[in-house]
Amino acid sequence: MNIVFTLASTVVGVTSVLAALGGGSTSPSADIGTAKERHESSIMSVPGVVGVGIGECEGEPCIRVFVEDRTPELQRRIPERLEGFKVDIEATGPFQALIDTPPKEH
Repeated sequence: MNIVFTLASTVVGVTSVLAALGGGSTSPSADIGTAKERHESSIMSVPGVVGVGIGECEGEPCIRVFVEDRTPELQRRIPERLEGFKVDIEATGPFQALIDTPPKEH
């Protein structure tokens, strides 16, 4: 599961989003990272969810939920908001870990 989270985090650029938040959020929860962490295990337990990360939706920080295939069942099981932050569902297909290999020399 750590590989899935790491891939999801990399895909959405968590570092830049957290840096942009700085500290002055007007959302009920001042820390989107903490909100994501509190709900991540329950979201990841939903069949079809392959990752959870932080992103930007309409200029605001949001929690991104990556799913293999966006279905009505998944949309019913994943909340629209968590602790004041919008939740965005994105169909990505399954995530796969990439093997880090050195570049070929020519």
